[in-house]
Amino acid sequence: MIMMESMTVKARKVNGSITNKVIELHNDGYIFDFLILDQLEVLCLQDNKRIPREHVLVKVQGQGYDLFSHTFKYIHTIETTCGKRGLLLTEQVYSWFY
Repeated sequence: MIMMESMTVKARKVNGSITNKVIELHNDGYIFDFLILDQLEVLCLQDNKRIPREHVLVKVQGQGYDLFSHTFKYIHTIETTCGKRGLLLTEQVYSWFY
């Protein structure tokens, strides 16, 4: 029982760094969620719109270890020329410019 409690506390601490950063960025107006498609465009998950990479600015904001996938995740902000601001979580660093 003690081992399980220790693992739960550790998971909260490690995953908490990602969670806390996402919450902070949501509070700063980065409210959409994005995925990279074929290195050529991003997909906004809220409205299913594809945005070409030349209309996207991606910046790395931090990194944390995700115990669920057992990988490090990079937290990126995304700003589009159409005014959408959101987040991208990946296992590698992306940096696109307008």
